[in-house]
Amino acid sequence: MIAQVGHLPFYLGDERCEVVLVAEERPSLNAVLAQQLGPDRMVTDRHEVLRRSDIDAVVLCAPRAATGPLTLETLEARKHVMVEKPMAHTIDQARRLVEAAKGQIYVVGFMKRYDPGVQAAKILYDDVGSSGRLGKLLLARFYNYSKSYAMPPPRHQRPQESRIARYPVWTTVPDWLAPQWKTSYEWFLNSACHDVNLITYFFPKDVFVKSAHFCADSSVTAVLSWCDVPITLEVARTEAGQWLEGAEFLFERGRIALTVPSPMAVDRIGQVVIDDLSAGINDQPIVAKTGWSFARQASAFVDWLTTGRPMTTSGKNALADMWLIDSIWRHAQE
Repeated sequence: MIAQVGHLPFYLGDERCEVVLVAEERPSLNAVLAQQLGPDRMVTDRHEVLRRSDIDAVVLCAPRAATGPLTLETLEARKHVMVEKPMAHTIDQARRLVEAAKGQIYVVGFMKRYDPGVQAAKILYDDVGSSGRLGKLLLARFYNYSKSYAMPPPRHQRPQESRIARYPVWTTVPDWLAPQWKTSYEWFLNSACHDVNLITYFFPKDVFVKSAHFCADSSVTAVLSWCDVPITLEVARTEAGQWLEGAEFLFERGRIALTVPSPMAVDRIGQVVIDDLSAGINDQPIVAKTGWSFARQASAFVDWLTTGRPMTTSGKNALADMWLIDSIWRHAQE
């Protein structure tokens, strides 16, 4: 689904690139995509994509356990890669992928960094921090209380059969994790990796985990620290009928609040407000650009391929996220 609604349409519509091949072995999907793209663009064997010398870059959407090994074989075929999150399931896996890139472009699909509202919040946060207009930062809070998209995704074709191909897979948990926490870890990695990535977007270095607690596979809370400022992360699997995700930054004399829309909200962007005691401002909205995060992410990937302008969601950046996730779960296990 993500490949059909969040990736393919934007590369098809970008005049700077050409969609050469799509690899899909399931007949029901292959047939529908062949009608849309033409049969000459469809193959059932992914190795045909890797063998083609006229293909420069690959966008990879795969079962999560197969994401790591498929990324590795794509990088070893000397292709640039945009891959859906999570990049891997352990630090060692993630490091292996980053090392395999060897000068190639390797991007992980953290599209929320390309949401105009999220970017506006980052610009505002940096400005407030450098100017000191709201005083000292006291607390940062990141939260995700959503289990489902809370709205139907754009139209797409669902497969009518199981996968025919059996991809290589890597383990989905680190070897030090207690077996009874396997499901909880897998859920957290898939659901909360976006929020950890937002933490490292606003705080790109010097973030450490102080404590963490989990409740089965339904909630995780963690306390992190940046320059002695506490950062809280709260993740819970709730069905509230709406998407509940965002961040708050509490200063001595004000606040910045960011709410993040559902990933399937094609016509919405993140909303940012500021409270500024000195200026007598409460809940003042911040104007942001427009555009769906998936579309803007795809455009940024083509930018990097064609102009060399790097993205902030490289494999190297995502590796830093994996270090934090690893640390959160080591603290939780303690």
